[in-house]
Amino acid sequence: MPRPPASLPDFWSTLAHGGALPKGAIVDAIIDGLDRGALHPGDLLPSSRALAAGLGVARNTVIAAYDTLAAMGVTATVPGSGTRIAPGTDRFAHAMHAARAPRREEEAPSDTWEGSLVPGVPDVSLIDERRWRRSWRHAAALPPTTSAAPHVATLQEALAVHLRRRRAVRAAPGDVRLFPGVNPALTAIAGELGTPIAVETPGYRRAFDAFRATGGEVVGVPVDADGLIVDRLPRRRCLVYTTPAHQYPTGVRLSMARRLDLVDWARETDSVIVEDDYDGEFSYDVAPLPALQTLAPDHVVYLGTASKALTPQLRLAWAAIPEPLRGLPHAGHGSSAGVDGAAASMLAHFLDSGAWDAHVARAARTYGARRAAVRRALAEHLPDALVLGADAGLHLTVDLGSEAALAAARATLTRHRYRVSTLAEHALTHGDVADTALLLSFALIPETRADAIIALLRV
Repeated sequence: MPRPPASLPDFWSTLAHGGALPKGAIVDAIIDGLDRGALHPGDLLPSSRALAAGLGVARNTVIAAYDTLAAMGVTATVPGSGTRIAPGTDRFAHAMHAARAPRREEEAPSDTWEGSLVPGVPDVSLIDERRWRRSWRHAAALPPTTSAAPHVATLQEALAVHLRRRRAVRAAPGDVRLFPGVNPALTAIAGELGTPIAVETPGYRRAFDAFRATGGEVVGVPVDADGLIVDRLPRRRCLVYTTPAHQYPTGVRLSMARRLDLVDWARETDSVIVEDDYDGEFSYDVAPLPALQTLAPDHVVYLGTASKALTPQLRLAWAAIPEPLRGLPHAGHGSSAGVDGAAASMLAHFLDSGAWDAHVARAARTYGARRAAVRRALAEHLPDALVLGADAGLHLTVDLGSEAALAAARATLTRHRYRVSTLAEHALTHGDVADTALLLSFALIPETRADAIIALLRV
């Protein structure tokens, strides 16, 4: 037998009054109530007028919330009977709360490792699960479509605003292309240009693989403390792949002088630069340098991803493209290998709602504290080691000075069940890079554990 409406003073007392209450708070409260048993299928909800009066909010806010719940299938409206909780939605609510934000790879029960010091894995436990679920609920409530195009367009608009505001990247929504990951983006861009490809060495190995798969010529260009050595680039038209904000894997920043030299070279040779800003959201103690795209929008592809700021599970990357690549399609668009429409709409909502900015601000504080703890430990236990890349990103490089010292440190870390990688592993050609340096991600190192972990590097 259906019960009367839930008592406003009892059930809704946790919601703030004052007219600024977002519809998402009402939706969350009802789903939370179903999850914990305060509401049940068949329950009659208050009328929109009564609930608005009880909460002290505009009626339109309540109507919008009820519309969202109806679109999600949580409620059903029967003429003459009001709005009721739909059958089976308690199970839906339990499932929604079980669908937590992604867990760290290391937390899987089958994982025998203590932790990972390998770059590339963010701390997904820093994601605000309430905002994460809210954005997914928004995506799930959208009307079904036969094409991902509407979802893609929404994300293009959100990214154009986000990139201009956060990184001063100048791109219209129509100039943003979406891909199901960075590698498909690199493959598509290289295939479209059909030119020789210059890459940093040491550099991103998966980029090497993606470029080699196109069948094009791939040449290595060394890096030093100021980043890519522009004078070593070919004096001909080509594609240049670089990670200027935090060179992968050394961690150094491309200096302002080198940035200007690089864009001058691109103009002189009519070349295209792919600027992979994989973890450019995070910088410490120093102001971020301008994106290359800001300096030469006609010659730079700005490449970004949700993998480091949020989680690799979203499988979304984006590229702000220059005029020579305007014909480039979204990778796999319209096929099962393409961009996931629900994920695109989820990320657009996450950006537009301010959840991305709030997450990055929170994560940057946490990563900054972990980085500081690691640097203190390095200064105490390895005062003679050369540390690079500590100004930005989520990892740094520790050069121990000799192959023997690196081998001993790596063996100790492996014995204590820590995943590790070395700088030499990221050379384009074996032997290009001295095997003396360790890559050290601090993203997953708690401040309380930093000293003990770094102490393992002493030999």
